[in-house]
Amino acid sequence: MSVPLSVILLVLAATLAVAVWSLGDLAAGLEQRRRLAARAIIGEQDQISGLFDRMDARLRRTDLGRALALRIAASGLKLRVSTFLFLLVGSSVLAIILIGEWMAAPFGVAAAVGVAWVFFAFLRRREDRRKEAFIAQLPDLARVLSNATNAGLALRTAIEMAADELDDPARTELGRTAEALRLGQSLEEALRDLGQRLPSRELGVLVSTLVVSSRAGGSLVTALRTIAATLEERKEIRREVKTIMGEAVVSNWAIGVMGIGAVVMVKLIQPDALRAMSSSIVGQIILGISALFFVLSLFIIRRITRIDV
Repeated sequence: MSVPLSVILLVLAATLAVAVWSLGDLAAGLEQRRRLAARAIIGEQDQISGLFDRMDARLRRTDLGRALALRIAASGLKLRVSTFLFLLVGSSVLAIILIGEWMAAPFGVAAAVGVAWVFFAFLRRREDRRKEAFIAQLPDLARVLSNATNAGLALRTAIEMAADELDDPARTELGRTAEALRLGQSLEEALRDLGQRLPSRELGVLVSTLVVSSRAGGSLVTALRTIAATLEERKEIRREVKTIMGEAVVSNWAIGVMGIGAVVMVKLIQPDALRAMSSSIVGQIILGISALFFVLSLFIIRRITRIDV
């Protein structure tokens, strides 16, 4: 059954309205979220006002909402949890309607699932890129902490100094840690929260060194300088591996674009071909197998290109 054009335009307008509202939410919430402490990422805001603030507070009380809030914070996006979910639901509904115009209804539902996967894949990509950027700053962070402690400053003061001197994402993450320390959180808990936001082996070694030194003492300056030299070597190795695997990553993106382009080309050449094919059992089986191999190829290439150094 064909969906009226007015319904499609209405859903598209609603989706665009939510997108425009989310951009405004990004700009309005940037300064406010910068002042939040590390624990405030998964907690309620001090002053809750407005419908979406109340929805955000309710979502953050749930396990799923807290996990999603942590992922959004780790990705660096200045979005509320409710904004992210509204965009996801609106885009999924739009995908169901648009794909339903081309193909049978089950494929519209599959498209909605694909849209949800794209949203979370984008979120994961942002997390990975931000984590990689932070790991690249770890040698500089270790050197700043080493110089500050060598000058006789306390570790809390050294963290605040590093937050002022380094660029994002280290500036933002260390600023949250410094704010948590000013609010009374212990050094060990603040560093553990930092490690949970941006989990990596490199940061885990640095955090463990700082925690052990704060507990048992020892030559923190020497340990930090050794860690800085080691992290610098690992940084160069990661850069070389990323350069070598660049061609495979481009191939992964090319396969995705070619698959979507092939579907659009079939629609333009023979407008009713996709609907006729997806309406029969044999056609659905063929399309399902094709989609399975397409997704499997993307997964295999992604696994090949993910090398943990």
